[in-house]
Amino acid sequence: MTQAATWGSIALVVAMMVTAGLFGSKDIIFPEIAALAFGAWVLDKRPWPGPAWTMWFSPTVGAVTGVLLLRFVPASLAVLVCLAFVLVLFELQVSRSSISPTFSAAVLPIITNIHGWLYPASVCLMTALIAGVTMLKEHTAVSDGGTARPVCRFARDCLPHTLASYGKLTLCVLVAAVVAMHFAWTFILAPPLLVAFVELAQPECPWRGQGVRLILLLTASALAGTIGVAGIVLFLSGPPWLAAALAVAAVFGLVRLLQLASPPAFALALLPTILPPATLPTYPLQVLIGSLLFLWGVKLWFPVAVASDA
Repeated sequence: MTQAATWGSIALVVAMMVTAGLFGSKDIIFPEIAALAFGAWVLDKRPWPGPAWTMWFSPTVGAVTGVLLLRFVPASLAVLVCLAFVLVLFELQVSRSSISPTFSAAVLPIITNIHGWLYPASVCLMTALIAGVTMLKEHTAVSDGGTARPVCRFARDCLPHTLASYGKLTLCVLVAAVVAMHFAWTFILAPPLLVAFVELAQPECPWRGQGVRLILLLTASALAGTIGVAGIVLFLSGPPWLAAALAVAAVFGLVRLLQLASPPAFALALLPTILPPATLPTYPLQVLIGSLLFLWGVKLWFPVAVASDA
């Protein structure tokens, strides 16, 4: 990790939060921006191979997909989430994109009830910035006589290319959605958990065999975000951008401490900034339950990616 890239990703999060405050709309906030910036700017190996422009294209398409489903498809939350998941699978396959945060972009408006077009517009602009900076950095590296920054092998082929694999992925999401609806704990289905699940199901995922540490990272990141919003925004009446910046900084610390670089953790830390205050006390527990459900799904349906320490 480089200091400049780390501070750049935090600055992007702060800019997003400040802009949301100026416009008075949380629809501008896309928590997965922190994950994308971490993966594209901070990690030595970009976890999503392929052209950098797909980091703009796929999440934008996903955001539009989620809003369209919510506005025009009269169905339950479980059905809408599964439809969004399947449509993103199709989109990534057709465009040969590896941008797994697209799942989060599509599901977020469904579970947080975002109907407006400001959300996909915000996703479009912010991901364009991330993609643009990434393209510039990689072009500069090549121009200086180096090589393009390598990417992680696990995402070389974004998703399993079989209908059976798609079916298993979707079934796991459906089970989690049904459990979330039954207990009225929507964030068992927190969108970044879907991203972590899809990535963990890949045979070459770099954090397979580290299930306990992964669950600890995801849950602790959710807790850091919750403490930041509850303490700084609700208790001290401080600015949301400060809570978001401290939450992201805390996740950087957790990543170093646990030696596990999972981008969805950053999105989980930012998600509390758009949650109703009544949801905050149980949010980390919901993330923990969701993490366990998805890990169980991976162990059941994708044994090659089983976490050996879980």
